Amino acid sequence: MTVTTFPSLGFGTAAIALGPDAEAMKAIDIALEAGIQYFDTAPLYGGGQAEVRLGRALKGMPDIILSTKCGRFREFGAPAQAGTSHADVWDFSEQSVRESIERSCERLDRNHLNVVFLHDIEAAQDQAFREALPVLRELQSAGRIGAVGAGCNTIVGLLSAVDAGAADVLLIAGRWTLLDRTAGAEVLPAAANAGVSVVAGGILNSGCLACPEISGAKFNYRPIQSEERATLDKLVAVAVQFNVSLTAAALQFPQRETRVSTSLLGASGSAQLQSTLDALLEPIPDGFWKAVEDMGLRG
Repeated sequence: MTVTTFPSLGFGTAAIALGPDAEAMKAIDIALEAGIQYFDTAPLYGGGQAEVRLGRALKGMPDIILSTKCGRFREFGAPAQAGTSHADVWDFSEQSVRESIERSCERLDRNHLNVVFLHDIEAAQDQAFREALPVLRELQSAGRIGAVGAGCNTIVGLLSAVDAGAADVLLIAGRWTLLDRTAGAEVLPAAANAGVSVVAGGILNSGCLACPEISGAKFNYRPIQSEERATLDKLVAVAVQFNVSLTAAALQFPQRETRVSTSLLGASGSAQLQSTLDALLEPIPDGFWKAVEDMGLRG
């Protein structure tokens, strides 16, 4: 079955890959209790530990939609490469992709994967399209995969995936947010014209939209730069003006765009996830959104 309609909310598992196991399982339980029916993971997250945990938590729940990825890997249990000696590996070769799919199925305890994304293709785009994509389409035809997608942090990568016919669904990571609307100019129209579904991930931009006040705030996995900080500070001021939680506004922003099918929520544990779910219900006055538009942040 090809997934063409996604729930409006999903839960991304990157942040629960390495923390305490019990806390990760509790977070997944809270997501299920809240009615979330779509979970996204990857071999990259904890080097596969996120898949293991998700497979255990969702055992016996075949109707839950699962997406995973291929092409980017790290050692099992390893943290993100930034600040560590663990280097990520990109490998979109035919053999690697076939082995990756098999390992993901084993970890997730599934014979069928609803979606498989080509993961951060920018690092090896030619190989991803030449070797990995035909394998995914073959497995899709055989019924092993429902939909083929591409998940990227860059506009170039996202557009190239649409142009190459490499995505039934795009995972736009961090480029359609309250702070960063760069996917709006070309990616969203291209996806709509091609009939490609859109999942918005990284909607808090590495946490700076959740904790804008901290001096070490990050944007796109790196320290926030002066121009980004200036825009963030303006958003904070507008939120204060309208007595709005900036985090709540950031979480609600992606779904204001009709071309976005799904927002992926992320949380490092159960308390943070519950706070996120509560924030989605906070009322945001129209005046706030109008003031944000007046800043030029329309997408």
